[in-house]
Amino acid sequence: MRALTRLLGASPPSVSRLVDRLQALGFVERRPCPDSRREVMLGVTLAGREHLARVRERRDRLLVQALRSMASQQCAALVEGLAGVEQALVDQPTLRLVAETDPSGPARSRRPVEQGPRTDTP
Repeated sequence: MRALTRLLGASPPSVSRLVDRLQALGFVERRPCPDSRREVMLGVTLAGREHLARVRERRDRLLVQALRSMASQQCAALVEGLAGVEQALVDQPTLRLVAETDPSGPARSRRPVEQGPRTDTP
């Protein structure tokens, strides 16, 4: 639960309520941690995996439909823009999510932040 709280950048009570709702829907289950009786492990149930698969399938269908409806020059611009994003992530390994870098607690923002100035720019 603590790891999920950090990953989501949310408060522990909010994450607990979220897990309660997901458990009530049958999408996750709580299990005792084999290493510590004070800790709880979460697992995605078969129903949860099936629901995720349906959501992803629907998302993929909508994206394909949207891409097919775009003009060819728009698709080319999108490809170029996404290649630029990919290259920026490769070129700037210090670009990270705040939630991944702040071990002190939940992140306030999940937007990427640059850690330090770039030195490779002329």
